[in-house]
Amino acid sequence: MSSSTLPPMTGQGQVATASQQQQQGLPPTGLQQQMSSLNALYGSVQGLSGIGFDPRQQQFAQAQAGGTNELQGDMPMGSSSLDQLARNLAQRYGLPIGQGRIVDAQGNFLMDPQQLADASGGSLTMGEAAAKMNYIGQAISRQQNEQQRSKGIAALQTGLGQVQSRGAGSLASLTSGYYQDLAALYTDPNQAYEATDFSYYIQREQLEIAQELQSRAERLARRQARGQFLSGVGLTVAGIFTGNVAAIGAGATMAGGSAGSTGWF
Repeated sequence: MSSSTLPPMTGQGQVATASQQQQQGLPPTGLQQQMSSLNALYGSVQGLSGIGFDPRQQQFAQAQAGGTNELQGDMPMGSSSLDQLARNLAQRYGLPIGQGRIVDAQGNFLMDPQQLADASGGSLTMGEAAAKMNYIGQAISRQQNEQQRSKGIAALQTGLGQVQSRGAGSLASLTSGYYQDLAALYTDPNQAYEATDFSYYIQREQLEIAQELQSRAERLARRQARGQFLSGVGLTVAGIFTGNVAAIGAGATMAGGSAGSTGWF
């Protein structure tokens, strides 16, 4: 048998290929990528020596200081298909949605990432809530656009059915253009629903983390400067009492160099 007529690979070869694919795994989803990026940011912030902090506990403490953590959403009365879709996804993503509605009949969100983060008791940051709500918003917009396309198809079918069931020149034939226009309106790309974007809350959180790090760094620098200033003053006084000119000079230099950073002058 020539090499050109060899049968396809079977047995151990196929098992090895399947094993390699399983080890490689599937590529992460957009939500997983966003969450991984946020977790990497939180980890790097916690790892900063002297000024690091836990963003989750920081936001939870701020929420506690601000008052209640309970969501004040509307109660579910006649929940729409869009709200049910949002609720199912929110539960899957672990969002603390409570008993209220998430979106109204038009798909507008009734709560924001800050409220969800406050209601989570420190288990969810504002950035994480925003990332998950972004994907809920995308699912809602896809559902809305699919509903629009279904309306467009129904309008075309209605017009076509009237024309086929009536003679040429009839009123139904003359008005069939109305259904074509209606279908075009439903399927117009300019009329498509856009997903609600909560990326602002992610950027806001990143800015707040950066500001908190800067504030902590400044406080640490002031503490260090005050320690050096007091040490310099003490060394100077000791030098004066002992008559050690070198100690006086070193103490004065230390105190003078750190005085401007203490915040006392």
